[in-house]
Amino acid sequence: MSLPAIAAALIFTTLGSLHAVYTLYDIVKQPRYFRPKDRTLIEAMQATKMALAPQGHDFWSALLGFHLSHSLGIMLFALLIAVADTYAIDWLMPVLSAVGALLTLIAWRCWFHVPMIGCLVGTVLIAVAWVF
Repeated sequence: MSLPAIAAALIFTTLGSLHAVYTLYDIVKQPRYFRPKDRTLIEAMQATKMALAPQGHDFWSALLGFHLSHSLGIMLFALLIAVADTYAIDWLMPVLSAVGALLTLIAWRCWFHVPMIGCLVGTVLIAVAWVF
């Protein structure tokens, strides 16, 4: 496995793992990481359902579930990087580069600087592993 691919996989694994740990902390203990600054909004989110699924879980639970599934998806993305590089699945590297670029754009638009920088560096490393 090439060094750039290992580094890219490690970056995305770290981002996904930290996201999962923070989410699990918010689920099991007092919300800390993904809570709104105004704590009264948590009560409001727990008291309302999502319009998409009015019979489903409350908005706060749905949000935490989204965060947890997002974490798992990022860790699976890291695994795909490792598998594609280890087994020389050449057609998959441009796909992974495109997905990384989309994650970077989403991070730039919707998240904050740490995941954006991590996604950007990880994506550049995927592209380097693909080209070289």
